[in-house]
Amino acid sequence: MTQPSRALLIAAGVLTQLLGLVCLVLSLASLPVAHDLKTGMSGVLASIIASLAAIVCGTLVWRGRLVPLALAAGLDVGFGIGLPRGGSAIGSMLRILPASDVGTAETLIMIAAIAMFIAAVLCIISVPSALKLRQWARSEIEHPSRDWPAVDDPEVRMSGQTLRGLGPAKLVPTQVIQIGGPRKSKPAIILGVAITLIAIGIIVITAALGSKPELDAKLEEPKGSGSAGATPGSATHVAPPPPAPVDADAGVTADAAAQGPSFDEFVERFHAALAKATPADLGLLFDAKVFAFGVEAHDLAEGRDAVVTQLRDDLGTPPARGFDVSTKYSNVAHDGEVAWLAEELRVGSKTYVVTAVAGLRDGAWSIAALHWAEAMPNEMAYRLAREGDLAIPDAIPDAHDDSPLANAMRTAFASKPSFVEARSGRADAFNFGSASGERLKGGEAIKKIFGRIKAVIKLHDAVKVGMLGERGGWGAANVDFTDADKDGTEVTQTFRVLAAWVKEDAGWRIVQTQWSNAR
Repeated sequence: MTQPSRALLIAAGVLTQLLGLVCLVLSLASLPVAHDLKTGMSGVLASIIASLAAIVCGTLVWRGRLVPLALAAGLDVGFGIGLPRGGSAIGSMLRILPASDVGTAETLIMIAAIAMFIAAVLCIISVPSALKLRQWARSEIEHPSRDWPAVDDPEVRMSGQTLRGLGPAKLVPTQVIQIGGPRKSKPAIILGVAITLIAIGIIVITAALGSKPELDAKLEEPKGSGSAGATPGSATHVAPPPPAPVDADAGVTADAAAQGPSFDEFVERFHAALAKATPADLGLLFDAKVFAFGVEAHDLAEGRDAVVTQLRDDLGTPPARGFDVSTKYSNVAHDGEVAWLAEELRVGSKTYVVTAVAGLRDGAWSIAALHWAEAMPNEMAYRLAREGDLAIPDAIPDAHDDSPLANAMRTAFASKPSFVEARSGRADAFNFGSASGERLKGGEAIKKIFGRIKAVIKLHDAVKVGMLGERGGWGAANVDFTDADKDGTEVTQTFRVLAAWVKEDAGWRIVQTQWSNAR
């Protein structure tokens, strides 16, 4: 009896295996990211289990095994649903991508999801081929048409007549069905099926619960703002379109009348001034009453001259030809008379994490608040905090400010729930973490991620705020952040935080934050 065609079975098996391998690699790579962001490990672990199951089932599909065929179809559908909706494994990876790479990543994920559904369809339509293959195997065992070993051979019974190798020519009947004797219970198979189904369920439920994918707001290009990610050696920015309604859900409407000069041009001037690092060039960037955090714990400056001196001290002496300034990451946004900037800058031999809040006054942009820091790896920060050696930043001078913005700043950082509530849901909202590569974009994504973090947030001392026009402002504070280290030990870090604020219909809301460890 001629062996039936296995083309569909092989195609379904190979595709399921390849996609399972891709998902396994991404899931394993996302483990440290998910841990650092504290987004929950259940979805990542479920993705790893399901990926391994897909690889195993893909192999058994080639042999016409019906249970692995059904599981493979279920795994393919589960991943097909979970991937484009920002499941925790893939979502954790995307959170660290530069903005310029996000579009490509989304495209690749969508292609992978489509391939998953194609693999599931192949599994379903190959069921008749599997049934024919099983019929062929029974016939061959009962009436061999080739030189198969005898069925009653004890060694054949023990080994199941499984040959090494892949491909149709090397498939033997006993690789398809069991031979001889009563069928025995197989707890391992039952357990494997149960674990696989649970993993599929976790993936699908994780995707379904995120009815609005937590990455959607982060990955979309913000309306009414400009954003760009630049490669080392460049300082390229995308000019923002004229201010327009940003997000209907957030109830925010940009001031269409306040066109003003391009903020991206101002950012280019900022980079050029950093390269020269002269007091005259830097002084042109800042408002007369500018406030700034510097790298060191005691770096707290107010006023143009003090901020310029502090910045030049952090930068060091420039070479004769000036510093080489390159942008590793850049995000720029604005709303009326307020703009916010977040960048990872390479200046000379050092890399800085920088945020700024700028205002439009008298037809020109100037920085009203600056946060200039160096990223600190989480492992180092937790170790120093546990040993009592993590620097505590200088206290914010208490101006006893009772303005609405100052009260909003105090309320926002009084607890984690109040911080989440204070965040704007607009798509151009942004957050910089204290370690390199920790960046989140999109208000809804930031709210959701901080809502999941198991941490206690409270003010360390006073707050400092400043108004920019009628609807913009900034706030600075030292914030105690308490959470668990890897071994479960509670650790408190005192972060310096600079926040950009926009007054929405619901009140003052945070559109940008940067958290940094003082050195």
